[in-house]
Amino acid sequence: MNFILTHTKMELKLFFRETMAVMFTFIVPAACFVVFGLMFKNNNYDGLDYFQAYIPSMISIIIFTTAFFSMGLQIVIDREKGVYKRLQGTPLNQSAIFTATIIKGFLAIYIGAIEILLIAKFGFGSELTSSAFEFFIALTYCSITFFAIGFIVSSLAKRMQTALGIAMVAMYPMFFLSGATLPIETFPEFLQKAAYAVPLTYVVNVLRDGWNGTLFTSGAVIDLLVLLGILGVSSIIGIKYFRWSD
Repeated sequence: MNFILTHTKMELKLFFRETMAVMFTFIVPAACFVVFGLMFKNNNYDGLDYFQAYIPSMISIIIFTTAFFSMGLQIVIDREKGVYKRLQGTPLNQSAIFTATIIKGFLAIYIGAIEILLIAKFGFGSELTSSAFEFFIALTYCSITFFAIGFIVSSLAKRMQTALGIAMVAMYPMFFLSGATLPIETFPEFLQKAAYAVPLTYVVNVLRDGWNGTLFTSGAVIDLLVLLGILGVSSIIGIKYFRWSD
């Protein structure tokens, strides 16, 4: 346990030293939420007001950025710098490193989510969810799924530039086709269909179900199962190809 705590502290230090990780995890989602909130706070989306729909949506962006930038990209950077190779000469084992990395990811997501909630509550005077437990379950479930996807990035990319390229290419469809920033129903029909190929679409749906108290209903089953399938496939790929050192 002491090994895990020690490495978690190191992971958090490395995280806060990486400007890009901090920017995409805490600054970009918060800025988007404020801008879109000022523009669309009086709109309704499929029977939901702006905050019912877009508090969970903006938090989905934090899940994506944490998985791809704070975890996937960061692991590649640390591996390229030889951090994990140096750790092989210490009592710290790979399971402790993996656990600490996951803990770091959860902390980043939970802190980012709290940031969005504080902005919604004190910046816009929005009511927060009455289904906090369901939302927490949804947030945790979606986070685990995207952690697995993030590990695919760190498994397939050998260099930081490659991992960054993958993350940046994935970012645009994740942001704009998933419903995280713009309502899917406003898209042309072919883009609405394309949205179902974007994993973050299902995260948005599950988080909205958790936020609005419908996570444990039949309407959420398909989204939950799709994420479970993504988690399974991503885990298999990650286990097969992931390496702590070159």
